[in-house]
Amino acid sequence: MKKRFTLVLSLILIMITLIPTLIGCGGKSKIVKGTKENPFVLGISPMAGWYAWYGIDQFGIFEENGVCVKIEYFPVYSDSLTAFYSGRVDAVCIAGSDAIAPYNEGVNFDIVLVTDTSYGADGLVVKDGIESVKDLKGKTVATEVGTLEHMFLLKTLEKFDMSDKDINFVNMTINDAGPAFIAGGVDAAVLWEPTLSMATAAGGNLIYSSKETPGLIPDTLAVSERVMNSSNKYVQRVIDSWFDGTKLLNSRDDIFIESIAEKAEISKEEYLSMLDGVTIYDKEMNEEIFTDGKDYNHLIYTLEDTSEFLLDVGMIDRKPKDLENLLNNKYIKGGKEQ
Repeated sequence: MKKRFTLVLSLILIMITLIPTLIGCGGKSKIVKGTKENPFVLGISPMAGWYAWYGIDQFGIFEENGVCVKIEYFPVYSDSLTAFYSGRVDAVCIAGSDAIAPYNEGVNFDIVLVTDTSYGADGLVVKDGIESVKDLKGKTVATEVGTLEHMFLLKTLEKFDMSDKDINFVNMTINDAGPAFIAGGVDAAVLWEPTLSMATAAGGNLIYSSKETPGLIPDTLAVSERVMNSSNKYVQRVIDSWFDGTKLLNSRDDIFIESIAEKAEISKEEYLSMLDGVTIYDKEMNEEIFTDGKDYNHLIYTLEDTSEFLLDVGMIDRKPKDLENLLNNKYIKGGKEQ
């Protein structure tokens, strides 16, 4: 399940009253998180990259690195954000784009890791007779305003010297856009998994996907300032554990994959198919994506570009200041404690 800017923005407005909970006492706390007495609580949702934390836990990698982690699973992604903003979880897996609005509103946290980026899990599906993006001129295209899919659509059109003025754009949730496309109600739709696969299985043709825009849709790990202040070494051990896990994940270790699938309550084949739609980020890739640059291989560029989109479509009322302060690469650079 992917994330919606519109839903997240509504959450931010609701959660503003809870910001003091997360910021309280200057974001400082004497409670150390990551011990047996007080485990580091990690919120995850049903995404291919985020499921990997299950394997890290099941394989005893957290324990090997000297940190006690409790994984809290949220079937509904927005619920994980609510838990994070209220301080119920210490860290949360969050789409990079969804971190912009809370940062704008003063929530104290850092993005410390990129877990994965979309590599085919988002795409433009069309009916027979449409052979290229150029053929969409005058056609009915559905997706949801303010979402990652909306941004993906605009970027795709722009690449082919088009804009949303060249198409008949229909604002429709992804849950509705998929069935509408399958039923023949629209000519094309921009969808995410698993709705994208459902549409192609029903006869739709995938003509453009996030494989063409690597880095545009990053998933990340956010950690509260409160926990970083009180539990710095344990945050480091969590990040170290991720990098240990990616070695097994990217090599498609059978036992590791099976342990993830079992905890996620899906088949091994289903999980492997999900993994095909993302790029899992190891230590070296994280070191690169946290550097400055002028394309989507650099997280700061992606977030700044995304904030422009959110401002243009009215999902935020101002562009964030000093967005680079949201990013914290010290844990990916720190490596294991000697």
